[in-house]
Amino acid sequence: MRDISTHIIHCSDSEVGDVRTIREWHLARGFADIGYHFVIRRDGVIEMGRQMYVVGAHCENHNHNSIGTCLVGKREFTPAQFASLQALHQQLTMLFPGIVARPHNAYNPNKTCPNFNVDEVL
Repeated sequence: MRDISTHIIHCSDSEVGDVRTIREWHLARGFADIGYHFVIRRDGVIEMGRQMYVVGAHCENHNHNSIGTCLVGKREFTPAQFASLQALHQQLTMLFPGIVARPHNAYNPNKTCPNFNVDEVL
């Protein structure tokens, strides 16, 4: 398994979507697969994207040591999504002790993603 220290949280910047849809978007952009490891749909269902042992393509210069999770939405997210994010992050802390959650915009100041306060949610 890779040495994982960071859980980077993203949003899809779309009102609809799921792993299949986002994978299609990423493949159209030339990615080898969906860039995220997890996608959390509006109903709170967590879908698996890339396998966790595979380096993601979600945060330039930070993919090698991170897990990427994307919540479907632009600026409004559901309580079910936040509950699923909390549960997922808790599971990741058991797999990767010391992992910290960070918003995508912490690494790219030109982004507003994920458009919510990760620390408040988690």
